[in-house]
Amino acid sequence: MKLNSKALITSTIGVIWLIVGMTLLGEVSGPFKSFLVQLAGHHWVGKSGIAVVVFIALYLALGKSKESEDILRGALLVALSIILGGLIIFVFFLQHFLRG
Repeated sequence: MKLNSKALITSTIGVIWLIVGMTLLGEVSGPFKSFLVQLAGHHWVGKSGIAVVVFIALYLALGKSKESEDILRGALLVALSIILGGLIIFVFFLQHFLRG
């Protein structure tokens, strides 16, 4: 089975932003964090389970899409998403810490 690079890149970027969103939502919404805990016993594990399911679903949905012409560009978009998502989470927790 040949993997589709465009589907992998798109699925990876989608899951990165899903995790960023779930992380922030889990911090501002007690019921959402409780839901994640109920899924797997700990909110980190719940987020991970959802991320795996969404990644697989996205990849399967996009698996027949046209192959990426520029894998380097896709890899850069993944790296940019990681950096920007990490910065967003960092700034969120930094301002949360500074406000007390």
